[in-house]
Amino acid sequence: MKLKDAIKAGDLAEQLGVSKETVLGWRELGMPWVQIGKEIYIIETSFMKWVKSRETTSNAQDAPEQDFFGRPISEHRPREN
Repeated sequence: MKLKDAIKAGDLAEQLGVSKETVLGWRELGMPWVQIGKEIYIIETSFMKWVKSRETTSNAQDAPEQDFFGRPISEHRPREN
């Protein structure tokens, strides 16, 4: 029997170029996983949903008038002569 779209944690780590320990650590961040015997499996569709749920679209530093290194951006703008 084969799990459809399931991959072993070590194989996923290899595909992503990270360590197996990194992939296993993602479980603490909410990554869905299944344990069968001693093996940890990740189902691709569930993994992709989890990754997309963690996606960010902007950087807080890019927001207008937000603090930049602890000071308002206006303090970092060049002064007019």
